[in-house]
Amino acid sequence: MLAVVPDCCSRLRGTPAAGLATALVIFLGLSGVAAPARAQDAAAERRIDIWEYRVEGARTLAQGEVERAVYPFLGPNRTIGEVERARAALEKAYADKGFQTVAVEIPQQQVQDGVVILQVTEGAVGRLRVRGSRYFSLDQIKAEAPSLAEGAVPNFNAVTRDIVGLNQQPDRRVTPALRAGVTPGTVDVDLNVEDTFPLHGSLELNNRQSQDTTPLRLNASLRYDNLWQLGHSLTLGYQVAPENRDDGEVYSGSYLARFPRTPWFSLLGYATKNNSDISTLGGTNVVGRGETIGLRGMATLPSKTDDLFHQVSGGLDYKHFDELVGLGGDTNQSTPITYYPVSVDYTASWTAEESQTDAGLGLTFNLRGLGSTDTRFRDKRFNSAGDFFYLRGNVSRTQEIYAAMQLVARLQGQLSSKPLPSSEEISAGGADTVRGYLESEALGDNGIVGSVELRSPSLTEVGGEDWSDGIVNDWRVYAFVDGAVLAVLRPPAEQDDRFDLASVGVGTSIRLIDYLNGSVDVGIPLVTQASSSAGDPRVHFRVWGEF
Repeated sequence: MLAVVPDCCSRLRGTPAAGLATALVIFLGLSGVAAPARAQDAAAERRIDIWEYRVEGARTLAQGEVERAVYPFLGPNRTIGEVERARAALEKAYADKGFQTVAVEIPQQQVQDGVVILQVTEGAVGRLRVRGSRYFSLDQIKAEAPSLAEGAVPNFNAVTRDIVGLNQQPDRRVTPALRAGVTPGTVDVDLNVEDTFPLHGSLELNNRQSQDTTPLRLNASLRYDNLWQLGHSLTLGYQVAPENRDDGEVYSGSYLARFPRTPWFSLLGYATKNNSDISTLGGTNVVGRGETIGLRGMATLPSKTDDLFHQVSGGLDYKHFDELVGLGGDTNQSTPITYYPVSVDYTASWTAEESQTDAGLGLTFNLRGLGSTDTRFRDKRFNSAGDFFYLRGNVSRTQEIYAAMQLVARLQGQLSSKPLPSSEEISAGGADTVRGYLESEALGDNGIVGSVELRSPSLTEVGGEDWSDGIVNDWRVYAFVDGAVLAVLRPPAEQDDRFDLASVGVGTSIRLIDYLNGSVDVGIPLVTQASSSAGDPRVHFRVWGEF
């Protein structure tokens, strides 16, 4: 009978060989030893019967996998070269499973009764050390790399996953370095850490005004990215119209929980409190005050290439709005509404040498029966109900073209089943959609919004030299064409059922000393809307600093 007998009780000896398919550079002192070099051609022609490979030291690979690796090299009239191929096949079986610190040897022996001995040396981790970490716990970093635990034979498929998980932290970069261990038969591992203080903030001034409000808006945010030494993030934000707080005031907060053992999954909780008074919108005075509380799970999907990053997310929101709707006179009608929308989204990003493509697709539907009645929905919006759902998608691409110029195209759209609450409608107008118009100058249940932008090369280099001495990180000018078509489902007789917006313009953006940013756009509307006349240019600006 042909047989393979792994021996799981032998001790490690010698020094392991290693290889790593990731970006690691490993220096180990030992490689697999083939048949003795002194074997001559005559010896290679020697034939022996091999009825059994006795594999000593095999612990991490299953017996069946060991047997499958060497089985083709069993039988009568085998050559010494086939024994070497059996050794190489077994070592490859380990490597294919991710065990790259394993060497297989053919020890000196006399083949008796058709039994050939193969010696496996499984290089375990001798010492694991963390070097260079200033703001992150050393013990926590070790705990997040269980594949490199002391005494374990590292599986580099798992090592890669652990390193990717460690590097999910925006303020930390971990690079492993492996070398021959102090103890024979082991590998010592250093986790080299480059980190920065995980506190971030930003302050922005812009003129993103909506209809009948003062121009300026001030936004501030603060984020800490290593709560409890677990990599959790807490973000606080505040937005205000500094000239008149009633024109805009929003408090916001979010908490992002990361899980070291499942780096592909995270959980986000968020809340906003809106104390804003939003005045006339298309002839109807709306005063909106309310809050949103939500919970969302996010899962990164596997990818066969580093060029693709994609994830799915899903969650439930609680939304409540206290609004007063005035219909052309002094009488106000109170229309508070509460509802619980569920959303499921897919996002993807492709990176190539000269392009970047981003796309997203999402479905949102309301859980009927948990919030306000259909009567409340109809009071707030003519012909609406609580069983709404809609699809929303977007795609954008940045492509480098001739002489480092860039062409940027963006498209987003929404398709709804029925009239939606205003907070769920698609909007157009403003700095992020159709420049030259006020923010959210038009709302619709269905719609499509697009933009094409041609950007210059960075003006920081003239003739291949940086004239700013590093002060200006990036400076570009651009020209754009924006447009949108929105449709309102089943509107009352006095309301328009379609809004068209289009504009052309130019702009510039700049980044200074890594922390300061600014942009100015001048958009010229081509179609008149409620607050914007065709041909009347509007300037949009942003100035912000971040750390």
